[in-house]
Order: sequence, then structure tokens, then C-alpha cells
Amino acid sequence: MRPIEVTSIGEAFIDFVSPQPSNDLSTAKHFMKNAGGAPANVAVGLARLGIRTAFVGKVGRDSFGRFVKNELKRYGVETRWIVGDPKYKTRLAFVAVAKNGDRDFEFWENDPADQHLLGKEIDLDAICRSKIINIGPFLLLNAVTKKAAFSIARTAKKRNRWICFDPNIRMSLWRDKTGAIAIYQTMIRKTNVLRLNEDEAQLLTGEKSLKDAVKALLLMGPQLVVVTKDKKGCLFATRKYRGDVQGFSVDAADTTGCGDGFLAGLLAGIIRSQKPLDNLSHQNLIDICTTANAVGALVATKQGAIAAMPSLNRVKQFLRRQK
Repeated sequence: MRPIEVTSIGEAFIDFVSPQPSNDLSTAKHFMKNAGGAPANVAVGLARLGIRTAFVGKVGRDSFGRFVKNELKRYGVETRWIVGDPKYKTRLAFVAVAKNGDRDFEFWENDPADQHLLGKEIDLDAICRSKIINIGPFLLLNAVTKKAAFSIARTAKKRNRWICFDPNIRMSLWRDKTGAIAIYQTMIRKTNVLRLNEDEAQLLTGEKSLKDAVKALLLMGPQLVVVTKDKKGCLFATRKYRGDVQGFSVDAADTTGCGDGFLAGLLAGIIRSQKPLDNLSHQNLIDICTTANAVGALVATKQGAIAAMPSLNRVKQFLRRQK
């Protein structure tokens, strides 16, 4: 069996998504159950793209937790390091999707299981055998899991592993906006690959222009910063190169998980390049980001993040049609 190339750590939960278009949750009448959570979505996205991937996290020892674990396993993700908590429940999210693909969502469970992942429950040696470790943002929400996340990042850096971070900011989950920004910035300083959107880049740097925001983010330490711009594509920046990569226009059914699909495509491209991050050429970065844009676009064409993650063959076919 091939070694695990990427380990994704953090939140995995249930998305209850309204299959009928609704502008907000108050008018949604029916919901479909899907496994979700940004690092879980990324793990499945990578597995679908042929990258051997593991997921590390905590769910409730309940029916929803079993469903999440079974779904990840069904899509080819290694799940042996998922912990079931007998006391705390699996996090739930309810999502209404408008006709244009925009979402209205609310999280359930005030104290979910994913917020109780302890450092002693994490096999650091196993995790650090992966080339890339993707740290989920919900780990930063409380002191217990934040301590575990920073411990993972420190250990991984010492062992020359790459840390990937997508802040996926949900300010509704934070009590202190200023404190939240400081915590995100601390994680960014430990990050090699950073993916975020335009609003997040400006929020985390205080810069008004995207160009200045990206420059400030690089100065914090990441070797690669990629800013996604929805259907407009993305901007990438390293210490050597910068560039814009055009996106793809598709008929959006549900934008849930598009950023996670993009990140899966980005990490898959980095793994397949077999190059250190600092050795990626300008053309390497354009090619990797083009494929990542395609993955993100394809996710938008189906409902449900995990169910929408495309296979490698589907991505290749999509790119051939664009040409």
C-alpha cells in the first residue's frame, strides 16, 4: 500500500443541505444529510484525485459520527485515527442554497465533539510521515484544540513536513474578532501553503488592496500563498513568482465545498510535481492552479461538498473540453 501523502486534521461534521433553492434557512423545508467539514472535504477531494490521504479528528460516538467515518472511508480516506467521543455530539450544520448557489448556514451543537480533540489522542509520529499536513481552522476555536494544532505544526516543521492552512473564517463562531485575527496570524506564521479568499486576505492583514495583503501574508512566513476569487480564478504568490490564473464559468448548483475542492486540487498538484515548494517554477504554479480552479468549479456543479468532489479523470476531461 502506498504511504499516506497528506494528512488532514480537524473538523468533520454533518451538513444538512436543502435540495430546493432557498434564500435563507427560515424558508427551507427539506434537508439532505451529507458529511462535511473543510478538512474532511479536502481529504475526500484528495482521495478522489488519487492522492493517498488520512483524516484525523473527533466525532461523537453517535449515529452521525458513524455516518461521517463511514463516508470518508467509502471515498478512500484512511480513517483509523478518527476518535469517537462518548460524551460530546457530532457537530451539525444546516445549509440553505439559493438559485445562484449562495448559501445561508447555521451550526448546531454549542460544544461539539470536534472541539475536544486532545493532543494525547493524536499520533504525531504517524501524522509526520505525511509530506503535507492540512490543519483545519476549527481547531483554533478553543484552548484545548488550539494547543493540539500548534503542537502538530511545531513538530511537523521540525521534521521538515509542510503545513497547509485554510482559515475558512466564520466570525460567528468567535467572541473576540481581534483575538481571532491574532490566532489566525500565529498559525499563518507556521504555515507553508496558505489558501484563503480575498476578504480573508484583507481582514487578516488590515490591507485594503489585495496586492498589499498578499505581500503582508508572504512576510508572515508561508512559501506559497494562493487567494481564490470565485469564478474569476485565483492569484498565487511565492518569494519568486506571482500570477493570476483564470477560473472557469459553470452553472452553479451549490457552492459548498468549492474552496475545499480547490485546495485539494492545489495540494494534489504540489504532491505530483515532486518538487520542493521553493523549486516550483512559474509554469508549474500556473498548471497546478489551473487544475485547482477546475476542481473547485466542478464541485459547484453538484450539491453536497463531499459528494461533489470530482475524480481525476473527470477533471482531466473537463480541462480538455476547455481547451
